[in-house]
Amino acid sequence: MPSFRYRAIDASGRLCRGNAAALTEGEVEQILLDKGLTLVDCRAARKTGIALAISPGKVKPRLLIEFYHRLSQALKLGLPMLSALDENAAMLPSPQLKKIIGEMRLAIAGGQSLHAAAARFGRVFPKLDLAIIGMGEKTGELPKALKDLADFREWKEDIRATLRRATVYPAFVMTAIAAVLGVWVGYVLPQMAKVLAEMGVRLPQETRWVLHGSAFLGQQWPLLTAGLVILVVGFFLIRKTAKGAVFLDRLLLKLPLAGPIAANIVMARLSHNFATMYHAGMNTHHIFEILTRNALGNRFVESRVAQAYQEVQGGQTLAAAFERAGGFPPLLLGAIRNGESTGTLDEAFNRLGDYYNGEVKRTMQLLVNAVEPISIMALGGIFGLILLSILLPLYDVIGEFGKSY
Repeated sequence: MPSFRYRAIDASGRLCRGNAAALTEGEVEQILLDKGLTLVDCRAARKTGIALAISPGKVKPRLLIEFYHRLSQALKLGLPMLSALDENAAMLPSPQLKKIIGEMRLAIAGGQSLHAAAARFGRVFPKLDLAIIGMGEKTGELPKALKDLADFREWKEDIRATLRRATVYPAFVMTAIAAVLGVWVGYVLPQMAKVLAEMGVRLPQETRWVLHGSAFLGQQWPLLTAGLVILVVGFFLIRKTAKGAVFLDRLLLKLPLAGPIAANIVMARLSHNFATMYHAGMNTHHIFEILTRNALGNRFVESRVAQAYQEVQGGQTLAAAFERAGGFPPLLLGAIRNGESTGTLDEAFNRLGDYYNGEVKRTMQLLVNAVEPISIMALGGIFGLILLSILLPLYDVIGEFGKSY
């Protein structure tokens, strides 16, 4: 939306300058009148490099959660939509989100709904969010829909934070191992080997193994690096294809340690997504349409959900459709069947989401607990091999000195 730089006079006659987002100069004048200012002149503002840098784009998820919470509370207290948006814009620290709220406010003041105003910023408000906002407006329960949406997105961020915390320790261990190998095997040991060779000391077999490995890495690192780059690029190219993404995601679910964790995360997302949309009043078609468009993070499971929807369209019940599609655990099938029979499908999916959420945290903690002793053993083995490769030649040197005396 265009932005105008203006000069205006307040009630005391003081000259004020600022920017306002509006479609026309008339809208700028009306905005200033609402603030108790009288427009002197205005002109379209040019976007500088800084302005482009903070133009509406990606917004941090935590800020969006705060926006939903504050908007829900303001509407629940009875504030009009425009006042609620102004309150949000004043409290949030993000320039991007403030600019978006300002443009949404103008669209709503022009007669558009909150859903239509938010839909103009598809990079910020995903399809799931827009669907829930739209259903909240249609049913007259927008404050509750926004609160449910904020809670749902907060749950997603908690899962991401859990995954990040669980990967910190293994990443640290791998970095430490790489650093140790790089310094000792790549530099220290070859230098010692030269000195020992000049002294005529015969190197032990363990030391020669380490030196051969170091020499191989030093000579072949361009080929090894090129091979790694080709492997990574090939992985991403395969993942961009529909069949390749399904194959790789299916393979991920079968991995020994990461597979159960990935499966629990996908089932938790499926359950929470379905429960949130179903409770908001969305019909089955829209629910399945959103679930099959990267809402679960696993293309194989999304393909199974799409197959289940085809079964539903063929006249099957939801539980029978998921069972015929295959790829879903018995617990989920049983909970869906019970929810359908008792008319509490949203509660059934909510309970499933809570269960799988707990399983994600439990399995992640088990993985961290398993990584700790494995990493300690790996570090111990590497350090032991390096120490042996260094100490054995030194022991031979000391022995030769002892014989000479």
